Amino acid sequence: MRVRNFLRVHNSLIVIIVAALLLELTTWVMYYSAHSNIQSTMERLVDWEMTSTSHRIRNQLAKVEVSVDNMAWVVSYGLDDPADSMFTLMHQFVDHNDVILGSGVLFIPNYYPEKGRWFEPYVVRRADETLETMQLGSAQHDYLKAEIFNGPIEKGGGYWSAPYMDKDGAKTMVTTYGVPVYDSTGKTVAVLIADFSLDWIDGLMNKLNFYKSTRRFLITGNYDLLAGEDDALFRESLKLLKADIDKCSYETLKDVDGNKKHLFFQPIGGNTDWILISILNDSDVFGKLRLMRFTLLLLALAVLLFTGFIVWRSSNNLERLREANAEKDRISGELRVASQIQQTMLPPRSLDMDGVNIYGSLVPAREVGGDLFDYYIRDEKLFFCVGDVSGKGAPSAMLMGVIHSLFRAFSAHENNPARVIQAINENSCRGNDANMFVTLFMGVLDLPTGHLRFCNAGHDAPIVLHDGHSSMLNVKAHLPVGVFDDTIYEVQETHLEPGSTIFLYTDGLTEAKKGRNQLFGIQYTEKVLTKCAVDQMMPRQILEVLTQEVHRFVGDAEQSDDLTMLAIRYMPKQFNSTVTETLVLKNNVKEVTRFSSFIKSVTEKLGIEKSLARQLRLAVEEAVVNVIDYAYPAGTEGDITIKCMSDGKTLRFQIIDSGVAFDPTAKEKADTTLSAEDRQIGGLGILLVRELMDSINYERENGKNILTLIKNLKQ
Repeated sequence: MRVRNFLRVHNSLIVIIVAALLLELTTWVMYYSAHSNIQSTMERLVDWEMTSTSHRIRNQLAKVEVSVDNMAWVVSYGLDDPADSMFTLMHQFVDHNDVILGSGVLFIPNYYPEKGRWFEPYVVRRADETLETMQLGSAQHDYLKAEIFNGPIEKGGGYWSAPYMDKDGAKTMVTTYGVPVYDSTGKTVAVLIADFSLDWIDGLMNKLNFYKSTRRFLITGNYDLLAGEDDALFRESLKLLKADIDKCSYETLKDVDGNKKHLFFQPIGGNTDWILISILNDSDVFGKLRLMRFTLLLLALAVLLFTGFIVWRSSNNLERLREANAEKDRISGELRVASQIQQTMLPPRSLDMDGVNIYGSLVPAREVGGDLFDYYIRDEKLFFCVGDVSGKGAPSAMLMGVIHSLFRAFSAHENNPARVIQAINENSCRGNDANMFVTLFMGVLDLPTGHLRFCNAGHDAPIVLHDGHSSMLNVKAHLPVGVFDDTIYEVQETHLEPGSTIFLYTDGLTEAKKGRNQLFGIQYTEKVLTKCAVDQMMPRQILEVLTQEVHRFVGDAEQSDDLTMLAIRYMPKQFNSTVTETLVLKNNVKEVTRFSSFIKSVTEKLGIEKSLARQLRLAVEEAVVNVIDYAYPAGTEGDITIKCMSDGKTLRFQIIDSGVAFDPTAKEKADTTLSAEDRQIGGLGILLVRELMDSINYERENGKNILTLIKNLKQ
């Protein structure tokens, strides 16, 4: 009885106490849920920052490595020249590579007898950008005992040294990259070195910091400090790093004042054993969260006097918790959505129409990839391309999307693949701070004739299958897209025979790995394709056979690169004309009267209704007048042949002349949005023809211009 009375009297108090307890419980749940989400976000952000910093450092080091590796060949070829010629080579090398502080050649003892035991021609860039040339080798500067000389020789290839103070040459802290130099017999006769200033790395270390307290250090595999401040915090982090076997992890530690720190370390990669370390304060990550928790506790005490406020506060907190979980789900699904978006950008895997049978496939090594292939048909021409973006993952996928869009945009009104790639390259070079590039092959196949125009930007050459044989297409390499904006690309031409198949691919095919060193290779690829040619396989069968062979070759090994293949079989359609009429005109505008009678006769014979007949006459007459005006030089007489063919469904007009090469479809469309005064002369004629006809195709064959206009009579 006493208990019931107590509950009845103190009912409101009990409700408030229960509500307070529930609120406190909710607060703790929110705190630890938010703590977990912030922890996860912190790890992703720091991983992104460190990966970006690593990429920047590795790209800079790669410039040094590529330059030195290429220069080693030049030095090898110049060994027979006088010894002093090495000073000139080093001067030119440093002058053309601003990323290199200094460079020299360290010869084995007495290689040039007249120079003595130590001969080290060396050139260094000083602070005022002047180049100083010197001979450093001596008993006092005995490089024969130094790491920069013995390291590359012992490794037999590129070698990065530990950081050191170069007192004689660069006169600053540097790390040095060296490669062996061999004579014509393969004997090691010297080491070519390039000094890389650590000042640049120091300037980069604390950029891209999401958290203000972030400190970074860069060390070698031997735990020598390359960048950052050597202090107690750094030394404490080294203890944890040395105890970690993977050297790519996350740890927590406390500094001398007992403050908690978050420690991340990650290998730089490339040809170095360098390790990047990031340390940030726990308070910088979770300080606001703890302050929020304390504030909620104070609010919980206040709302004990007002139950409604407790309910409102609890509801508000639950809503925020749902938003936090939704954000977590969004982040975890980003890569999946990106993969779906990438797949929607690709054309259909197969196409069998308009004289071609096409089949393509793209299998990314990760959720998203940097390969692309695309094709479409416009004006009886097949436009197609295959490309490979440098790197992997999301950055490459983003650039792939840009290249795909540029290909579609620039090829929409341009038939010359070299000019399309030129435009893509110029746009790709703008703001390309990440130094990413794309190997790209583009072709334009004229479906009625088999005439193929193509341009290659550093991509693997396609392989042509025909008559039981396979052969690699002879292509000019050119530089990849995105390297230099002033690169000139040239168009090449060939002819595809009916029944031929052109096979395009990325290096994910030829560089598929078995074990550590064995590659699928181009020779085995050609062997498989030759068998496909003998068996007269269609594109889908070819790709299925190659896919099976790659899987059999690599076994259970993880796919190391994006794999893209595209096969195009050329099978021209025969146009079975039931009506064929021909008219030959002179290049005289007075002949247009004869042409009008000719068109009228053709349209009446085909039973074409009058409004469509007028459209056909306008379109073809505009094209004929265009040829009369431009095909032959002034004062020159020539013939213009007009052929009209129809199979009852399609009406084709071919306008043929032997005049100068002139592609009316390459004329830029007139901008009809401008006023007559601002509009450039020309372009309206071809615009009219395009509006009235379903397709317009130009080709130059055997010294003749052939313009084909097509109108579909039955939709």
